[in-house]
Amino acid sequence: MNEDARALAADVCRRTMRRDRLPAVSVCVVDRDGVVYADGFGSRDLAGNRPATPDTLYGVGSVTKSVTALALAQLRDAGMLDFDDPVSTHLDVDLGGDDDDPVRLHHLLSHSSGLPSLGTSEALIGRRLRRATDTIALASRDDFRAHVEGAAARGERVGAPGERFAYSNEGYVLLGDVVEACTGRSYDRYVEEHVLDPLDLDRATFEDAAFAMDDDHATMYLHEEGDVVAASVPTRELSRPAGGLLASVAELGRFLRLFLNEGTLDGREVVAPDSVAALTAPRVDTPSGPYGYGWRTRESCGRELVGHSGSIAVSSAYAGFCPDEGVGVAVAANSAPDYPLVRLGEAVFACALGEDPAEVVPFVERRRRFDRLTGEYAAYRGAKRAYVARDGDALRLQLVGPLGGESFPLVASDDPYTFHTPNEAGEPVPVEFRVGEDTGTTAGDGDDGSGAGRPRTRGPAVDLLYDRWHLHKVADEAVGRE
Repeated sequence: MNEDARALAADVCRRTMRRDRLPAVSVCVVDRDGVVYADGFGSRDLAGNRPATPDTLYGVGSVTKSVTALALAQLRDAGMLDFDDPVSTHLDVDLGGDDDDPVRLHHLLSHSSGLPSLGTSEALIGRRLRRATDTIALASRDDFRAHVEGAAARGERVGAPGERFAYSNEGYVLLGDVVEACTGRSYDRYVEEHVLDPLDLDRATFEDAAFAMDDDHATMYLHEEGDVVAASVPTRELSRPAGGLLASVAELGRFLRLFLNEGTLDGREVVAPDSVAALTAPRVDTPSGPYGYGWRTRESCGRELVGHSGSIAVSSAYAGFCPDEGVGVAVAANSAPDYPLVRLGEAVFACALGEDPAEVVPFVERRRRFDRLTGEYAAYRGAKRAYVARDGDALRLQLVGPLGGESFPLVASDDPYTFHTPNEAGEPVPVEFRVGEDTGTTAGDGDDGSGAGRPRTRGPAVDLLYDRWHLHKVADEAVGRE
């Protein structure tokens, strides 16, 4: 990465932090030979204002699934299991199905067992954060097994094994049990000895005590009522294989280099090349791209990016790599935005390719476009006012006037600045935004009466045409976000 690409990546990270209230972000970009860019932004601990670094430890959540899948692949290389083995070959657990069509390790690895998410990780994280009041029995491994088997017995399945994708943390917890059954070691000990140690990931851990004693660890923050509140580390022993790893982006970068080098790092083979191919091969379709074993492949910047996001509510991460470009990207934050951190990972990936994320990453382009459109609008002399606001991943228009108001969703069209909204008969009514040159103020700041004395907006002038109304943007909700 050249200096311009690094500066753009840093700007993207800082914009994201400010907009999404992330106290710290760390980033690492690697190629097959080593680190090409690494940095930290913001405060890993707000009270002490200690800076984040590429070596800051975060909770990486479901990025752990790729580690668990790698452990299974190693056991496959050693002849201790096969991905097509029925789960019952290794565990005394009843996941439903029948003898002719059993749930196999392949199904757990690819989230296609037929069992949906059963809420165990969410419940355990909520308890550690003291934010949940459920009384589901989940205090022991026996409780966990009973919860899973009970769901299977009571018809919670969403399909036959292999029929459809249904993300399941519980499946990966069971895969951790398979590691223990095959090796006679605890899951975390096996991973430490056969994954972390061979890759020299000396600080990565599953233990909250080791995390807390490390000189460079992140304080984690929960988004709560518009603020960020310091929180405890929500480690939970029962679901370590699904999302319990604590690691730095520098360490995730080394992990990605293992896959870029087809199972070998610094001259040491950790897993066979054909197992790397087996882990990353598409197995089941999902809305975001095909899922393999602990990895999802998505199209990004016109390339295939193989990776996984993770979140534990107070910390989030993404790790991904592009075999064709020989580039890997790891990002982490000490809080969790309302979207998976792959979006930031894709933006950094674009920078690593020398491209502008706002032009090649749809999430970034849409977000900046929506920021341009959201805000307060006024008709001539203020006769009518309107507000355009984010509504989840879409926009909503609210009209306000002397005789009352109304609110409706804006439905996107092929044109990025043209929408429609249904009327009372369900017919589409066009909504058009007209974006002018970047003057630094809107057209409605002067004597036309659309908002004299009101805050000026930044960037280009924006007009809104809806039904009989021609409105001018007079206040920008995005001010202060970037």
